[in-house]
Amino acid sequence: MKLLFVLLLSALFFAGCQTDGTKSSATENMDAATLSKKIETTRNQIYNEKNNKFDQEKALEYIKYCQSYAKVAPQDPEAAKYLFQAAETARSIKKYDLAITIYDQIYTDFSSYPKAPQAMFLKAFTLDSEMQKYDQAKVIYQEFVEKHPTDEFADDTKFLLENLGKSDEEIIKQFEEQQAKMKEGK
Repeated sequence: MKLLFVLLLSALFFAGCQTDGTKSSATENMDAATLSKKIETTRNQIYNEKNNKFDQEKALEYIKYCQSYAKVAPQDPEAAKYLFQAAETARSIKKYDLAITIYDQIYTDFSSYPKAPQAMFLKAFTLDSEMQKYDQAKVIYQEFVEKHPTDEFADDTKFLLENLGKSDEEIIKQFEEQQAKMKEGK
């Protein structure tokens, strides 16, 4: 009888832990004002000055609040701003795939946000400098230059395209060689 009782309790416990994918997270059930307060509070808890480190758990919590805010209040200009900060936080804690996903969301869903082009640039830059996925970065850098030729990051993007995959040492050596050639030509 005890075994049957334990099995029944175990079955109920595991059934309660299962999700069917239709339940939303607790943060998505919050309103915009509550999420905004959570974002501000959590943002101040991400960095621990005592040990000079990021609290990864708090950072992920912050990112989740920012993403939820964008779902709850997509028309609010703060939504894109929060997402941008969330993407930067994800990059800071080396969650590069998450950062790229958020940059995509900003560029796609918040295209009128002034930093939307920068989100595209940062997606490419993350693929390039952090993940060494040069082929993917190249495609996005090229798309950025085509779509945003007058953006403040356009010249940087062209430079990065020309030097994609090169080490800092290789870039410096190339620059020095160009400077030497220019001096010879004078």
